[in-house]
Amino acid sequence: MISKYKYILLDVDGVVLSSINYYLDLFRNVAESLGASKSIPNAFYKKNIGVKIITWMTNIVPEENHNKIKELFIAKNRDTLENHQFPIIEGTKETLLKIKENNQKPCFISSKTRESMDSVIKYYKLDSIIDFSISGDEVKNFKPDPEGIIKTLKYFNAKSDEAIFVGDSLHDLGAARNANVRFIGVLSGICTKSDWELEKVSYVPSIKEIYTL
Repeated sequence: MISKYKYILLDVDGVVLSSINYYLDLFRNVAESLGASKSIPNAFYKKNIGVKIITWMTNIVPEENHNKIKELFIAKNRDTLENHQFPIIEGTKETLLKIKENNQKPCFISSKTRESMDSVIKYYKLDSIIDFSISGDEVKNFKPDPEGIIKTLKYFNAKSDEAIFVGDSLHDLGAARNANVRFIGVLSGICTKSDWELEKVSYVPSIKEIYTL
């Protein structure tokens, strides 16, 4: 199925990088540092991975600390990334190379900051592999809004039926549907088999199996 698409659009966290547990801990750390209840379950933080932090953390942090959310998140995230990089999911680089060898164009679409995105690309030497990337800094609206996908297609002057999006969350799926782009789910991030089956979408264990569909 995936071989017929020219543009292979990929989320990063949970698809390329094994980083979901890190963000769960980071969100909780930031929120609780600013006064959020410690009884908030992980499921709440998990469903907000990939969503602009200021749009949901203001619901759990006291109003007097709302203006500190973004600054503290960036500071704590940068401090971590300066000391280590997330592990890449097994088979990712080989799959990206296969996409290139098939004369397809691999692209990253993520809510990560541009600084974080560039750090990933540089650290794993993906500069010559990834044809285009768009970060959360380059869009006004995060997934499930299709802005990132639409801007990527516009960059290539491509049509929606020429692209397929690989993601790990319902926000990814929503963005693909809103952009009228085909979608493949993976189990290496947020969503489970039951999530994808409920949504009636095709899924694979991880990025390295996308050519098996």
